[in-house]
Amino acid sequence: MNHLDPNWLHSFVAIAEHGALARAATRVHRSPSALSLQLKQLESTLGARLVERTTRRLQLTEEGQRFLPYARELLDLQQAALQALQPPVERGLWRIGLSEYFMPARLKGLLALLEEQADGARLEVTWSRSGELQRQWKEGALDLAIVSATTPPADALLVARESLVWVAAPGFHASPNRPLPLVLLADSCPVRDMALAALARRGVAHDVRLACSGSQAVVTALRAGWGIGCLNVSAVPPDLVVLSATDAKRWPSPGRLGFHALAQPPMARVAKRLKGWATAGAT
Repeated sequence: MNHLDPNWLHSFVAIAEHGALARAATRVHRSPSALSLQLKQLESTLGARLVERTTRRLQLTEEGQRFLPYARELLDLQQAALQALQPPVERGLWRIGLSEYFMPARLKGLLALLEEQADGARLEVTWSRSGELQRQWKEGALDLAIVSATTPPADALLVARESLVWVAAPGFHASPNRPLPLVLLADSCPVRDMALAALARRGVAHDVRLACSGSQAVVTALRAGWGIGCLNVSAVPPDLVVLSATDAKRWPSPGRLGFHALAQPPMARVAKRLKGWATAGAT
């Protein structure tokens, strides 16, 4: 049985794809003379002429054109055989925490970005309140966390800033003779703290009518007409009304909410990529 050296096949395929010995030799990291010798050895073994020289370039003969797909398939099979015996690569686990307020409408794109950056690593994502995420970060339970905070955490990267706005269900009207009914998260929430501070500065009487455990519960309660809430602009669903858009004097923004990335050193590049992603989405 005639033996087909894989090196001969590599040289032949390179010649077929580049049409010149010099370029093909660069592709397979050999000298043109070595490439020419390997081609002659292959042709001798097959008993067929595979390549002919024209005035400008090397061109496959009819036999060479028939043999080319088989040469490629043999090389692919060799590579597949080698990979089949390699031990599986452990890509590791990425433990990521995301603030509920961090661009919830873009979660699908965010997940796609994280999967792309992970390059096969398994993702374990926690979508929660920033206070809880900071607690997990301090305990070493997260590799990367995107949190909101009135005071930036130490060594954190600013990822994005967003204005806070007052929102309510369409047609909701607060009675001027009663304290303002609020729907907010429970304590230890930057959005809650900034909203209450803004009302206190203006001397507006208010009651927290409903304290929720998560931002999606806030949105559900607002849709049901329980009261007025405060959200960052990217977290406002289209079916709620931004009150400042109808009466900016009465409903000024409580300020701007900052989102900060806390990242272990190996995850620093991912934090920077998230910042670019968030900035691009805001333009």
